[in-house]
Amino acid sequence: MRNKLKCLFLGVAIATFSTLSAADERPIDLVVPFLPGGSTDTFSRILAQSLSEELKTPIIVSNRPGAGGGIGAAHVAKAEPDGKTILLGTISTHAINPSLYKNLSYDPNKDFTPVARVVALPNLLVVRGDSDIKSVDDLVAAARKRTLTFGSSGSGTTSHLSGELMKQMYPEMKIMHIPYKGSPPAITDLLGGHIDFQFNNISDLVPYVKSGKFRALAVSSLTPFAQLPDVKPMAEQGFPGYEVLSWFGLWLPKSTPAGIVAQFNGALEKVYAKPAFIAKLEEAGITPAYLAGDAFQKFVVDEQQKWKRVIDSSGLNP
Repeated sequence: MRNKLKCLFLGVAIATFSTLSAADERPIDLVVPFLPGGSTDTFSRILAQSLSEELKTPIIVSNRPGAGGGIGAAHVAKAEPDGKTILLGTISTHAINPSLYKNLSYDPNKDFTPVARVVALPNLLVVRGDSDIKSVDDLVAAARKRTLTFGSSGSGTTSHLSGELMKQMYPEMKIMHIPYKGSPPAITDLLGGHIDFQFNNISDLVPYVKSGKFRALAVSSLTPFAQLPDVKPMAEQGFPGYEVLSWFGLWLPKSTPAGIVAQFNGALEKVYAKPAFIAKLEEAGITPAYLAGDAFQKFVVDEQQKWKRVIDSSGLNP
């Protein structure tokens, strides 16, 4: 009888061990809360390849767009904290949405375990290449005379709030926001002449500017962008202090064990130390900005407070 119990216990132990091993072999689901084709998606695929090599685990990129990234973020918030689901969130999902949406389906501070900020880059203000608007001054003058439409990659994204911040600084401007589900459709409609201008992540727009399809009027950073050194910041063109930076970060579900978080950060540190990885980002027009631990969480809280002020004063209600 005792031998039978030993065999039974051993069988259960083996089965349990096998289940855990199988779980460890599952691929990691990297959730991108925006449509394919934008800078977030581009970065996710560059990161997935390099991070997969360091973790020795396949990483699958899953696009879950909608609600300014809120749909994808909510999906990760409800996932098991086993290290197999991770969010590539943005300034929208974790700094803007909490003030923009009254019934947000996740709490950015309580439902996630922060890993690291990975990217920070400015937006670019563009019009069609054949537009009669040739400068920021032209844009302001035109918006005083008639209503101009501007597209964004979604309500609550930096491409949206870049326009709202501009309007706050020049209240006499008449501009109307047109939200899209991601950057690609917004770019398509600007190309087609269906909207007048847009702000968007600079990496999405550089190819169109260099081809002449778009005219770049300004960058949203306080300093020029390396790939477009002749394009002046908004702050130097009648909008003093104007600054908007889009940033991406990685979050795991809440209650994820510290060991798993440390494993991701260790792998990220190795990835960001590789010149080939940095070269791929720069080639895609993406600016690396690795920041982990408590410094990352403090950065997020500061950003939440900044954008709450902007949203509250604008009365936005998507």
